Amino acid sequence: MEFGCALPGEILPDWTREFGRAAPIELEIGPGHGGFALGHALAHPERELVVIETRRSDCELIRARAAAKALTNLVVLHGDAKLLLPHCFAPGTLQGVHVQFPDPWWKKRHHKRRMVDAGLARLLRRLLSSGGTVDFRTDVPAYAREAIATWEEAGFVNLDGTGMLWGAAPEVLSTRERRYSVTGQPVFRARFENPPGEPPPLAQRTGREWMDVRRK
Repeated sequence: MEFGCALPGEILPDWTREFGRAAPIELEIGPGHGGFALGHALAHPERELVVIETRRSDCELIRARAAAKALTNLVVLHGDAKLLLPHCFAPGTLQGVHVQFPDPWWKKRHHKRRMVDAGLARLLRRLLSSGGTVDFRTDVPAYAREAIATWEEAGFVNLDGTGMLWGAAPEVLSTRERRYSVTGQPVFRARFENPPGEPPPLAQRTGREWMDVRRK
């Protein structure tokens, strides 16, 4: 701050004013068409949910669907989550984060675009409250394996044991998961808790280097 004025990067949204109340805030990164976001907001009216999506058309679709359901605890932001997060949430203010079926970015030259990496994990260690949770889901085995290692290396506690998947069915399924429950396509889920304290030193691996066979 200089001369009594906040710099642009220091101005954070007032979520209490945005939602009209003070309530636990959760985040979903990459909601797609919003199947999970809408279901989660409907199932938990006592919580606020902010979603960040890169596709403008999907943002407009989710807003329209939320309005049709009269959901007032769901806000949709358009943009790149990694760029927006530090400017949207103060440290320790998030109660939960959902990252479901992030784009695998199969081509090697696109690996740098993969969402879950060491940088994101360390950022979420800072933005989540102590005891805040991460809900991660994917249908790509290698993404699941590497993401679990990335969350754990950042200091998150795997609620099902180190290196383990979350075996139980979640309370709210995404649209993709409902489809997979019919087709039999496996889903790999993991959940983590943010412990007190600072994250460990940054690991040498980025968490984006994994390779897998692309499903046709």
